[in-house]
Amino acid sequence: MKISNSIVLFFCLLQICIGREPGKINFSHLLSLMERVELNGDSVTVIDVYADYPSYKPVEAKGEGFACVDDAARAAVLLMQFNEATGKNEHEKIISGLVNFVFRMQISDGRFYNFLQREESGKVVINKTGRTSKAEFGWWAARAVWALGEAARYYSHRNSAMYNRAVAGVERTIPQIDSLLRNYGVKSPDGNPTWLLYRDGADATSELVLGLNDMYETTGDTLYSKFAGEFCKGMLLLQRGECGDRPYGMIASNADGWHAWANSQAAAILQYSRLTGDASMVSAALREVNCFLPHWAGALFFRSCDMNGRHLDYSNQIAYDVAPAVMSAVEAYELTREHKYKTLAAILASWFFGNNTAHTPFYFQQTGICFDGTIDSVRVNKNSGAESTIEALVALVELQKIDCAYAGVTPVSSSSFVSDRYRYIIDGREVEIEMVPNGFSLWKER
Repeated sequence: MKISNSIVLFFCLLQICIGREPGKINFSHLLSLMERVELNGDSVTVIDVYADYPSYKPVEAKGEGFACVDDAARAAVLLMQFNEATGKNEHEKIISGLVNFVFRMQISDGRFYNFLQREESGKVVINKTGRTSKAEFGWWAARAVWALGEAARYYSHRNSAMYNRAVAGVERTIPQIDSLLRNYGVKSPDGNPTWLLYRDGADATSELVLGLNDMYETTGDTLYSKFAGEFCKGMLLLQRGECGDRPYGMIASNADGWHAWANSQAAAILQYSRLTGDASMVSAALREVNCFLPHWAGALFFRSCDMNGRHLDYSNQIAYDVAPAVMSAVEAYELTREHKYKTLAAILASWFFGNNTAHTPFYFQQTGICFDGTIDSVRVNKNSGAESTIEALVALVELQKIDCAYAGVTPVSSSSFVSDRYRYIIDGREVEIEMVPNGFSLWKER
């Protein structure tokens, strides 16, 4: 019999998420990938990009380098957010070293280089010519801005010198942002935005917005909220479908379709709304969380689909597919305080612990290793590089922010993307997600 009493349901959801030690966050493997290097006369902390099974010794990315802004920025955000969530002051030297590395990779016009290389002599130099490293304002710049925005917030009450440097670093990017937003309001013939990174790159832009949100929260400067709001409006032009209409409110990654990695659009928009009080985009952003994400999790986390939510591709699933979705569920909870989003966050995070097409745990709390993902939909890539390690920990820290230590999640039966019910055993209790016209409802079964 279904129990619809809200008090009982509230109690059950709390039991899913709290009352157990959040001891699954293990930084050991991540720390083993870090090293201190000298760059242009300054000491910085970097993260080796790849670590191959079974030794997990660092491996250089051929033709690119051994460390990059992409990973250092993400790791800095992770460690700062962990300290903020727990009230701790761990790994402070590492955090400052990572942020200092990001500083050193920025040039005067606000763009960033990405990779470091080692010369035969052992000297560390910036890769200034590689396709994935040359100075530009794109993926690695977006992550750098996020790290600097987070650093401004983090150091605002810890270290005034680091705070000032972080703020100055983001200020240096304003001409680049202005250049993008000159197209604000201009749509392509298909109605898509032209003012995001890469014209219509909602994926990369979402991470830029997370940094702008941090800057607004910290400085109160409405220039940053203006930038963030205009980018958010562009991202929502890529939304497709209603709750009962495939693809269920999905916010596409770009005009070509949707992919799971970097799908932070809903998280960025909801965070913007929470910080600014601008409610104009809340219902649209919640539509992706309420409608698309439960269908996606129930269909076992496909990697990509087209703009209509068809041609589902399950190959090469990675941790970076899942962590942004967990962030979106957490932001939905932070904004609404509806406890169903805690349960959704736990279901999304279950990918790391075996609820995936390979039926294999990817994250191991004893070592902090997270496998790099699947090779196809079944075979597992047991390497554990920086990105996978960081993103697994990001998901767990997100759960910790809302007092939702991971509880075991097992699907009761196989489901598809278009199912109207998804049933799970969560921490020994049977829970049903029912898709309804305005999103999803939760039921506990006796």
